[in-house]
Amino acid sequence: MTLSVVSTPHAQRRRLTARVISVSVAPVRREPDDASEQVTQALMGAPAQVVETASKSWARVRLADYEGWVEQSHLGAPPQKKECVAVVAAPRAPLFARANGVATRGEVFATTVLPLGDDAEQTGGKRARVALPGGRYGWLERSAFVARPASDPFPARGVPAALELARELLGAPYLWGGVTAQGIDCSGFAQLACREGGAPIPRDADQQYHALPYVVDRDSVRAGDLVYFASRGRITHVGIALDNVWLLHANDFTHSVVISSLDPSNSDYSALLAGMYAGARRPFVGASDARAQK
Repeated sequence: MTLSVVSTPHAQRRRLTARVISVSVAPVRREPDDASEQVTQALMGAPAQVVETASKSWARVRLADYEGWVEQSHLGAPPQKKECVAVVAAPRAPLFARANGVATRGEVFATTVLPLGDDAEQTGGKRARVALPGGRYGWLERSAFVARPASDPFPARGVPAALELARELLGAPYLWGGVTAQGIDCSGFAQLACREGGAPIPRDADQQYHALPYVVDRDSVRAGDLVYFASRGRITHVGIALDNVWLLHANDFTHSVVISSLDPSNSDYSALLAGMYAGARRPFVGASDARAQK
């Protein structure tokens, strides 16, 4: 996938307006049309600056890592800021309508960030209140999130945290442009895992490959490195290394997140991937790595 900024002849430019995604996950499309390609998705609470509108239904928004068109009904006013936020740690979790009961407002997904209500630190109860876009509230099971400072929702926790989430997504269905356990693509999978480990990277595989400065020789690939593959000279796929042979990736051919091998002696060997190997990058760089690069 390639970063795309699309404007239509009927779009109306306007002053940038601060909004956030108000639904669990919003499709972001190349053009203001439900039938248009989904270029990515945005999670609830993600800042979305409105750049222009097309009719009353669509807005082109600027996200932290992309621009594209979303339905205006998927946007809301930012919730009140708090010093502490809930960062969803489970691959997916129900968002309850009340502190008790089974009624829900849908579900939320890993790395969603929502402000914690003022009563969130009180003892007792299995749920904590979170602020939602548009002045609403919901409740999350305390086991589904971690509380962190709003100023640092994704601290550097390294490869173990990234691989833990990546493994929890094994079997998740493949979806072009997807970023959640409901459906995810290869670069969204890599970005999600790296975010969980505290290493932000660009959205698309080709962007990641060219943006990450630490280049890894094939024989030196280790757990947590990102392994890239190319077709006709263009980076088209990425996986997360488990070691220098095995990798986790969202595979369009199997339509799910799987583990594959680059070693022909293994039963899960992928000759296709081995033939497309283009290089590796290290998003989690330690002090010893930095010294070695000098």
